[in-house]
Amino acid sequence: MNSEIQTYNKKQTTVDNEICDLLANTIDGALKKAESKIWHAHPVWFLDGNPIVGYSKQKKGIRLMFWSG
Repeated sequence: MNSEIQTYNKKQTTVDNEICDLLANTIDGALKKAESKIWHAHPVWFLDGNPIVGYSKQKKGIRLMFWSG
């Protein structure tokens, strides 16, 4: 897992940290060729420079985001 994403996840509550770690590990496993980084303050995975998937902490939980393009 990208070290910036690990830092992001560790800043979350215990429960949200577990969810974020699960999401990051699942996404990393499925998108082995993707570049991951913090983008606009949230973890995002890119293929060929295009954002594909990411997640962010919201008041009511973790939002999983997908892009098309």
